[in-house]
Amino acid sequence: MSAPAPQDGRRLTPRGKATRDRIVAAAAGVILHGGLSALNNETLRRDASVSGSQLAHYFADKRALIGAVLTKQIEVVLDFHRQPKLAGLESLDDFETWIDLNLRYLRRIGYAGTPTYHALAGQLAKSDDEIRATLAQGYWSWISFFEKVIQQMQDRRILVAKADPRELAVVLVATHQGSGAVSFTYREEWPLADGLRFAVNHLRAFAADPEQRIPLAARTTRRRAHPDGGPPADLRFTRKGMETRARIIDTTAELMFRRGATGTSVEDVRTSAGVSGSQVSHYFQGKNDLTREVIALRRGQVRSFHTDARFGSFDSMDRLQAWAEACVADIDTVYRVGGCVYGSLAGELIESDDRIRADLAAGYDEWMNLFATGLAAMRDRGVLAPEASPRHLAASLVIAHQGGAMLTHVTGDPEPLRANVNAAVDYVRSFVVRPAKRTR
Repeated sequence: MSAPAPQDGRRLTPRGKATRDRIVAAAAGVILHGGLSALNNETLRRDASVSGSQLAHYFADKRALIGAVLTKQIEVVLDFHRQPKLAGLESLDDFETWIDLNLRYLRRIGYAGTPTYHALAGQLAKSDDEIRATLAQGYWSWISFFEKVIQQMQDRRILVAKADPRELAVVLVATHQGSGAVSFTYREEWPLADGLRFAVNHLRAFAADPEQRIPLAARTTRRRAHPDGGPPADLRFTRKGMETRARIIDTTAELMFRRGATGTSVEDVRTSAGVSGSQVSHYFQGKNDLTREVIALRRGQVRSFHTDARFGSFDSMDRLQAWAEACVADIDTVYRVGGCVYGSLAGELIESDDRIRADLAAGYDEWMNLFATGLAAMRDRGVLAPEASPRHLAASLVIAHQGGAMLTHVTGDPEPLRANVNAAVDYVRSFVVRPAKRTR
C-alpha cells in the first residue's frame, strides 16, 4: 500500500506519491538493519535514490519520516486483518484461518529484511518517548480492531458474557508480537505456530459452545537444535583483569537496557565504565564480542530468576502462578523501564549475525526447557492430561512473557504483561485433569 499523505494536507501527484513511498521504504530498511542512529540524509539519498531537496520536500524532519514509517506499517498490519479471506473475523473458524494466513505470510517474507511492526518496535522502542508513543498508538489501534471483533462475537453469543474483549484483544496482539520476535530470532516457523495456537485457544476458552472450548493442537513444524556457542572470548586473565572485564560487561548491559544495543557505542561504554579504549580492546575483539557477553550475562540472569526456590521446578499450578505474579510485581522496576532484559536484546538483534542469533536462540532453548521439565513432571504425575504437550506449553509461556513485556514497555501500560502471563498460566490450567466425582 502507499505511504500516508503528508500531514500538512498537500496533495501529491502519482509520481510524488511513488517518490515518497520509496523514501519511507528506504527509511524502514535503514532502521531495521542499523537502528535509528543509522538514519541520516546521506544514507536515505543513496538508498531511496533521491536528492536532499526531495527529502526536505516530503518530510520536515527525521521524526516526521519515522512517523510515516510506523503509520505505514501499522496500516499494513490492519489491512492484513481486513482481507476477505478472514471474513471479518466473525467466528472461531475465522481465527483458525488467521493462524494459517499468518504462517503463510511468514513463509513468504522470510525471517529477515522485512520491516515488520515487531522488528521496528525492537529497534525504536528505546529511542525516545515521542517515538515510543507513536509505536504505542499503533499497538492500541491494532488492539482496538480486535476488541471490536471480539465484542461482536460476544454480542452474537459466540463468546460467553464473562469474556473481556479488551483483555482478549491485548493477548492476541501481544502474543502475535512475541511470537514474531522469537520466530525471527530462531529463523524458524514453530514459535509463531505455537504462540498463535495459544492465543486462539485462549480465545476458545470463552466459547459459548462447550465443544468449542476444547484446545486444538498446535501445528507440527520442524524444530532445529541450536548448539550453545559458549563464552566467545579467551578468559585467561588475572583476578583484577576479570573484575575489570566484568565491570565493562555489566556497564554495557545496563546501557543497552536503557538505551538499546544500537544506541550504545563502545565510547559510551568506555566513559561509563571508567576504562580506556585499549582496555576495552584488550578484553573484547569488538562490539559484537561485547554484545555476546551481554547476552550471556542476561541469559544467566533469566536462569537465576527462573530457578528461584519459590518456583520450585514449575511442577505445579501454584508455582506457575507464583511466576506470573513475580513477573507482574516487576512491571514498574523492570518492564516499564526497558522491557525484558533478554527479550529487548533479542528484539534489537534479530538482524544480527548468525553467532549472536545462535546465542539468543540457545538462551531461549534453556528458558523453555526449564518450564518443559516441570510441565512434563506434572503430566507424568497425571496432573496434566496426556495430550498436553510440555514443549508447546513451555513455548507458550515464554512467548506470552516476551510479547507482554514488549507491549508493556512500548505503551507504558501494565495490562499487556499482566494479561499475557496470566493467560499463559490459565492455558496450562486448561489441561489440568479434573478429579472424578465420588459416587455412593
